[in-house]
Amino acid sequence: MKLADIVQKYHCTIYTPDLYDPTKNIDFAFCSDLMSDALMIMSTVKDSETLNDSVLITGLTTNQSIRTAEMLDVEVVLLVRGKTPAEPVIELAKESGIALLGTELTMFNVSGLMYQEGIHGICSRK
Repeated sequence: MKLADIVQKYHCTIYTPDLYDPTKNIDFAFCSDLMSDALMIMSTVKDSETLNDSVLITGLTTNQSIRTAEMLDVEVVLLVRGKTPAEPVIELAKESGIALLGTELTMFNVSGLMYQEGIHGICSRK
């Protein structure tokens, strides 16, 4: 699914327009409000293409979500439940090269809709 499709279908706000690439492919997604969980599960992914084609879906609007995405080489963070990040978080996303989006949808709903569109979940591989 193209990032432009996600923005359109889920009525996303784009907080970092200079980093928004509408042609970027999103094939995988992961949801968490606990960044330690995101690091644990996503760090088990050995294929860097999976992470490059992923979106981190979270309700956490702090620097931790941006730093986590940065550490994992995930280029897109989608904030849910209509949460608005503070300006310092947006600035950190810009500095880190992270496209930061937001939607009014809940984490559960946006995840289900993305799954219906063919986006795969990332799960821990042991």
